[in-house]
Amino acid sequence: MSIRFVYILIIILFPGILFSQNIRIRELQTFVDIKQGNYSKAVDSLDILISENPDPEFYLAKVEAFYELGNYQKALEYCNELDKIKQFYSSEYKVKIFLSISDSENAKIALEENLRSKYKISLFDLMNNIEFAGIYNLGLDQYILSANFYSQTEKQIYQVERLIQNNKYTQALFVVNEILSRNNNIAQAHYLKSRIAYFEGDLQGALQSINSAIELKKSRSEYLKQRVTLNKEINKYNAALQDINKLTRIDPYEIDSYIIKADLLFKTENFDKAINLTNSILKVLPENPDVLYLSSKSYFKNKDYFEALKAINQSMQIKSNKDFYELRGDIYSATNTYEYAIRDYSMYLDIEPYNGDIYAKKGFARLKLGDKKGACSDWEKGKRYGSYEAIVYLEKYCK
Repeated sequence: MSIRFVYILIIILFPGILFSQNIRIRELQTFVDIKQGNYSKAVDSLDILISENPDPEFYLAKVEAFYELGNYQKALEYCNELDKIKQFYSSEYKVKIFLSISDSENAKIALEENLRSKYKISLFDLMNNIEFAGIYNLGLDQYILSANFYSQTEKQIYQVERLIQNNKYTQALFVVNEILSRNNNIAQAHYLKSRIAYFEGDLQGALQSINSAIELKKSRSEYLKQRVTLNKEINKYNAALQDINKLTRIDPYEIDSYIIKADLLFKTENFDKAINLTNSILKVLPENPDVLYLSSKSYFKNKDYFEALKAINQSMQIKSNKDFYELRGDIYSATNTYEYAIRDYSMYLDIEPYNGDIYAKKGFARLKLGDKKGACSDWEKGKRYGSYEAIVYLEKYCK
């Protein structure tokens, strides 16, 4: 049997296998543990991962875990190990560690090391991130600004970021345009211009600017995230999906990217793939109500009502909102369990009483239970609140 034939057989018989390989469960769980503050657990997992694969990201994650645990000696040991694999990659954490223990001399050395490397901390982060607050206590802030580590353009970029932080978008736009008038090839300036346009509601302008940024630097994760956000808002889901696929390749250990990807798979009607991906995510985040809701929606669209109901019920044990009630009502309606559908549509209307489409659905469920008078009453309300479907039902059943 040829290898090619075996490969084709796997695709036919086990279509979920290849797709599931796109998400690395063990690694993701470790990075989620760090995100959730489970640092000791993450350290144990990282020991195993590093023994199997000395990935620099695993070493950096271990540095972060020990730093957050306050074990600065261990954190520094792993910084030194990481530097042997990827020089200067740990330099930012070295700065944080030496600032945390008020070691002015080594903090200054680590700063110089970082600021002369390609992993240079942005001036905005250095001056605003609480983890670098020690630079002021140790008097390193003036040294940083006076030693020409940052160019005039970088200092203007910092000014733009501060203005954006303070919602001064007109002033921020003036400065960013000044930067671009001198040099139109500053990717960060285009990115910041995109953010300004986004905050001011100019989605097309924001998209144009982020496209310019990505043309200059194709693999910057924050640029891709910005374009994903924009394309989602203007309903360009396939374009957003292309970028989120790039993001998961650039940073395969960021769980939020996979959640966004699952939502985009749903929006592009790739329901089987959305189900496979949400099932993988739920192995890492088993009690995430939003992922459970997305899983339920995907099962519902695939007409697997049992799994859809199971997922939405599980999510509603954790939290509930109007969208959750609507989905469960839709599932009950699809399975002819109309009395429960009416209950959930009513719960939705308790939260948002002016939704005509929900009145239309509720009226249809009441009709199916033989309550024509109640159905017509709901459809009258639905008509009042702008539901075309309610008008159709009124003309058909209530004359």
